[in-house]
Amino acid sequence: MRRRQYLAGLSLASSALLAGCSGSDDTTATPDSESSDIRREAFREALTENGITVRELAVDDESHVNLEYEPAEPTEESVRNSIDAAARAFFDRVYGESGWAVERLDARVVIDGTLVATWQMESEWIEQYLEGRISREEMAARVENSVERHDQ
Repeated sequence: MRRRQYLAGLSLASSALLAGCSGSDDTTATPDSESSDIRREAFREALTENGITVRELAVDDESHVNLEYEPAEPTEESVRNSIDAAARAFFDRVYGESGWAVERLDARVVIDGTLVATWQMESEWIEQYLEGRISREEMAARVENSVERHDQ
């Protein structure tokens, strides 16, 4: 495994990652199982609307979202776009109106059943952004820096 930046342009496009998010809403998350299921399904729907095929989506006991998905096309550009879309969807679910009380997203990108990349996004990064402690660019860079390419 070696680290490779799939998201070379993500910091430039980071405003797209957070488009429409002002950070002014104060939300309270409820860890309730039913509402967590609703948020998980809303996350799944946001991914599929972006052409992402969800292979696995689960939340473990430690509130880590485990996602395995296939991008719309088997290209590096599509992998980059899928990471951006999934990060944006995760941000929207955590930050959103009802808030999703999870700690982080661990994602695995597969193409034709083969793992091609892994990446993560922490809910703490979203909180830091909303509190003004980090910029959009810093949050996007953290996602970008977490990407590891898995060579075949």
